[in-house]
Amino acid sequence: MNYRWLVVLLVLVAMGAGAWMLLKPPELGALSSAAPVAADAPGDVRKVPETTARTATPTPPPAPASVVAAAVPARPSNYAEFVTAKNLRALYDRLRTTQDGTTPDGEYLLYEILRRCANVSDRNGPRPMPRSLPTRDQFVASVTSTDPQREKRLAAFDQVEGNRCAGFENVNVTQAELNKLLADAAGAGDPKARALSVEVELQQRRPGNRTLSDAQMDTLRQAVATRDPGAVMTAGRLISNTYQDLTVRVGPDGQVAEPRALFNAWQMLACEYGYPCGSDNAFVLTECALRSHCDATTLQDFLTFYGSSMHDSQLLAQYQQILRNAVTTGDWSQLSMVRGARPPGAPRMYFPPR
Repeated sequence: MNYRWLVVLLVLVAMGAGAWMLLKPPELGALSSAAPVAADAPGDVRKVPETTARTATPTPPPAPASVVAAAVPARPSNYAEFVTAKNLRALYDRLRTTQDGTTPDGEYLLYEILRRCANVSDRNGPRPMPRSLPTRDQFVASVTSTDPQREKRLAAFDQVEGNRCAGFENVNVTQAELNKLLADAAGAGDPKARALSVEVELQQRRPGNRTLSDAQMDTLRQAVATRDPGAVMTAGRLISNTYQDLTVRVGPDGQVAEPRALFNAWQMLACEYGYPCGSDNAFVLTECALRSHCDATTLQDFLTFYGSSMHDSQLLAQYQQILRNAVTTGDWSQLSMVRGARPPGAPRMYFPPR
């Protein structure tokens, strides 16, 4: 009888030992051998002193790039500031006192600002005309209280109104200094300066003898190939102007280009490449303020709905695709400038600088 109880007791002890072996936590040695940690793995606690490991605060992950970009808005480029600024003195001061003014782009902008605003002692060409705007009191008095666009027009005028050259009364420069700025910028490869140099060369000829040479046309093509928005605007304007012995032909059939639609297409392409064409575009604001064309909030909208007839709008879309393809691929076969007398009745237009 006692023997039977002894057997039962031994069985229970054996069962308990087996259960303990199954349920006990694994030893540290076994865990380390089962899942080894690489010696150079980030966060390897074996390299951190025990006190540091207990007190260190986890480093939060870096913020996504999009969040950082949103938190710190990028400053507009110097060229965009030049196009949209109501006053150019701040940009001029920054360019002449920082490294920005020693770059090809900076030299071009200094040339543009000084030729517009400085006193040129020996100027050998016409001074660019500033924006012609009435005073605010004159403008407010001219807009009737019943004008449905009154508030939009007043707001647009306040954004564009201003003397861009205020503060330059005592800034003097010589024509030779201006010429050097443009030549240095063009020589260093700035596409805006290279395109503008072509225009300067044309202006130095007699009015009846102004035409693009083959070399100048190559320069303009090279300038727009960079997709620099300022170069596209200047080169596109020069290509769209009409000349006595040149005709622009577009498309597979070589149709004579409509100058206004062609120039508008160049402007639209410049917008694609970063030209300031939004609600702060000075031309759009001026058209709203002075002519009540306020339903367009971008230059693209204005050119499509106000600056073109229905026929021109269709041509604009066609030309824009041809121009984009020429710039992207380098194939200018569907946009050619043919030397020779212009066809009878072909439209003639001249687009002045803005």
